[in-house]
Amino acid sequence: MAEFSFKLRVLVIASILLIMPGTNLLSQTIDSKQVLILNTYDGNAAPYETPKEIFRAELQRQFGGPIAFHEINLDAQGGQSEARDNLTAELLRNHYADTRPDFVLSLGPSGARFWLGQRESISGQAPLAAFAWGGLPSPEDQRPGDAMRLIQFSFSGVVDDILRLRPGTSHVVIVFGSSPAERALTVAAKKELGAYSKRLSFEYTNDMTLHDVQVTLEELSEDSAVFYGIFNVDAAGVILPREAGLSAMRSISPVPIFGTFDDQVGRGVVGGRLIPLQQMGLEAVALGLAVLRGEPIRDARKPVELSTPVYDWRELKRWGIDIQRLPAGSEIRHRPPSLWDQYTAWIVLVITVVTVQGLLLIALLKQRHHRRSAERAQVKLSGQLINAYEDERRVIARELHDDVTQRLARLAIDAGMISHDQNRDTLDDELKNLRDELARVSEDVHDVSYRLHPSLVEDLGISTALRTEYQRVQKYTDVRIKANIGETRGQIPINAALCAYRVCQAALNNAVRHARADNIEIVFEHNGQALRLEVSDDGQGFDKAQVTPGRGIGLSSMRQRVRLLGGTLSIRSVRGEGTSVSAVLPLTGDNQ
Repeated sequence: MAEFSFKLRVLVIASILLIMPGTNLLSQTIDSKQVLILNTYDGNAAPYETPKEIFRAELQRQFGGPIAFHEINLDAQGGQSEARDNLTAELLRNHYADTRPDFVLSLGPSGARFWLGQRESISGQAPLAAFAWGGLPSPEDQRPGDAMRLIQFSFSGVVDDILRLRPGTSHVVIVFGSSPAERALTVAAKKELGAYSKRLSFEYTNDMTLHDVQVTLEELSEDSAVFYGIFNVDAAGVILPREAGLSAMRSISPVPIFGTFDDQVGRGVVGGRLIPLQQMGLEAVALGLAVLRGEPIRDARKPVELSTPVYDWRELKRWGIDIQRLPAGSEIRHRPPSLWDQYTAWIVLVITVVTVQGLLLIALLKQRHHRRSAERAQVKLSGQLINAYEDERRVIARELHDDVTQRLARLAIDAGMISHDQNRDTLDDELKNLRDELARVSEDVHDVSYRLHPSLVEDLGISTALRTEYQRVQKYTDVRIKANIGETRGQIPINAALCAYRVCQAALNNAVRHARADNIEIVFEHNGQALRLEVSDDGQGFDKAQVTPGRGIGLSSMRQRVRLLGGTLSIRSVRGEGTSVSAVLPLTGDNQ
């Protein structure tokens, strides 16, 4: 009897000590919302510390009002018993004498069973939200407002994943601790994995200390694998905080370790379809907010689906697991960033700079090519013009030497042979012939002089010079010329006037000599800002890509003259349909 009383006192003290450190149950105000958290395992042990931390932080932040959190650990060592449950219920009744919990969160099956059994004696109707990996009460035991979230974990799914990634596996170590909840999960694993008994052998760790497990793992052969479930309490009763057991096993295991919870990825497990602890925490927050705000809870019973396949890149590389073996849609974490990921901004900057410099270099090269082409064209044009001028001078010199000079010499001879002794009639006839010939020579010399420099442009103006030129052409040819030559206003710069005259002269010459035109039309006008000249014919036209050398010089000369004055020259020609030459000469800047 004394021994039983001592045990009761120990249980009471243990229950008080298991309350969350730093939480003063007697100092909460009645105005605060009361939230009770029932932990199946030790409050600082895996796996439910992650969703619990998310629940506490997010519920307080999103609710906004004062919340008093209380925690009790139910199944850390000795498991549940009627005496222990009664003592825990008595502790809670004393605490909630003046108030009642507004919301109860159970992490693990023990808290759900405890609350459904003791709720009436503690708080009456406080809603319960329970998350558990098996062992949840049946729907008949729930009350309206309760929410059950059953984690849909499959042991056979883990084994299938092991065989997918390591087909040669023949032995699997299943790691669970010695607490009642962990032993219950071991029983469920043995039942589900019985179908694999012919292909695989399984070894369980419920009755091992952490040291025993490490020794067992060190002796594993290459064809083995480890499944790490929960190892919070070893066979010696030692409580392992958080994932201390996983860390100790990973450091010595010669084979890959497969895990259960998503927060184990990065701590030593290969990965797989895992229990999403962060999602559980957020789901608990949503349920707590609904209750504290007086809103109804939806989905009284709902499964917690596993995550998409997620794997640790470092563990895959460590054990030589081919990434191609991973299930479709798998997420790979902790992959070292590529050079692109690390230096994206710098790479983009360098590429941009190199591209811009490349484009500038290409532009400069094209510009140099165009400049050299223009220089070559200029040199060629200059040579053509020089040759053309020399040919023109040669023609003029030949005319002066062979025609004018000879005729003048003959006239000198004729004049010397005139005798005063000749009769009057003969003398008059010879003098008349001499006068006529001198007049013709004078006209020819005038034509040569006019071709060298049309002084008519300077003396009488561009409009009169153009009329004189087309009348001269019409006089010596059968072509019909229609002219619409407007009068100019004000003083026209001699450079612009002479350029317009030369363009018209060359266009008329081409139309008569090369195009064999029957009709030519000339339009000339002055709008105060520019001179516009257009010469059109109905001749045979030409293909500008196949210009004959003679015509090419004339066209090049026109372009060069117009370009020097900053004007534009447009030549439109279709074979068999005639040619049109249009020039616009601005009267600004140097042309004023």
